[in-house]
Amino acid sequence: MRHLLVVGVHRISTGRSGEAIHLRQLAGALRSAGARVTVLDGPMDPGAAGSGHDAALRSLARSLDRLLEQDRPDAALLWGHLGEETPLARRLRAAGVPVVLEHPAADLRPVAQTLRLVDDVVVPSRFARDLFVGQAGRDARPIEPLLRPCSCPPGAGAGGVARSGPYRITFVNPEPAKGLGVVMHLVVAATRANLPFRFRFVEGRWTAADLASQGIVAAELPCVEIVAYRADVCSLYAETDLLLVPSLWRESFGMVAREAVVHGVPVVATRTGGLPEAVGDGGSCLDPPECGDDYLVRMTGAEVRAWLSAVVDGLRRRRRPQPELLSRASAESVAAYQEVLSARPTA
Repeated sequence: MRHLLVVGVHRISTGRSGEAIHLRQLAGALRSAGARVTVLDGPMDPGAAGSGHDAALRSLARSLDRLLEQDRPDAALLWGHLGEETPLARRLRAAGVPVVLEHPAADLRPVAQTLRLVDDVVVPSRFARDLFVGQAGRDARPIEPLLRPCSCPPGAGAGGVARSGPYRITFVNPEPAKGLGVVMHLVVAATRANLPFRFRFVEGRWTAADLASQGIVAAELPCVEIVAYRADVCSLYAETDLLLVPSLWRESFGMVAREAVVHGVPVVATRTGGLPEAVGDGGSCLDPPECGDDYLVRMTGAEVRAWLSAVVDGLRRRRRPQPELLSRASAESVAAYQEVLSARPTA
């Protein structure tokens, strides 16, 4: 594979989603391995409606047409799962370019039209593979996503250092589907019990303004702070004693959970989707509480106590960062992508 095209209807170069981060890291790793990589960026953000992006999608298609005329790639990795990627897959197939579909969203059924146009499919976990096989009736290759790089030296971090609090508990992308309701139950319970917890909400798709629209204002919650998105993953986890990932939807993997494990930060997550694979032995997973279609959470007193108990147990498990774990996993993922992207004729 001499020339690889990475293309998607979603933003890759500046996107904050786990998939955008993964594709940026993958493109860089493949370049370092000697491949020439071209990235064509789409206009969409994951989770955003696409109705306002029609003109930008047409522009993306024209850019792809020009590339195929001037500098035909040996293979293409296509990111998309809502159907907007189908015209791109059609163009690539007509040009005879082998196409691998990156399908990251286990909760979204793959688009049949796209699947008929691609040679292989990559998903981020064994859970996502099993779900995809059941939905699509064809196989997919589970490859762990590439994470943001860790620059922590071996032996760094707070592992083994006794602390009496306040314990810093981080919750990334505080929106309902990610378990905002669960965390708010824990905030209320911890405040009532006068526990030495400090909850840090890290903005993602939801910001402080979105939280305020739901009546969640940090100034009114003495144990809560809301902070901006941070690209420096090492500093984020250096200031975290435990990560909460109480997602209520079927996460395909759970990149923030695996990032925390690499940085020696214990994780308490829901036992749903690919999260148990991402957490591994770096924390604990609990059954998600009951909720409706709007992700409005209903938790019993026993459930709240179980989550608080898991948090307390997790705070006793702080380890040292394991950058070597990240290096090994990244190398394995890059090798797997190199194998699946090896050029071959389309049918």
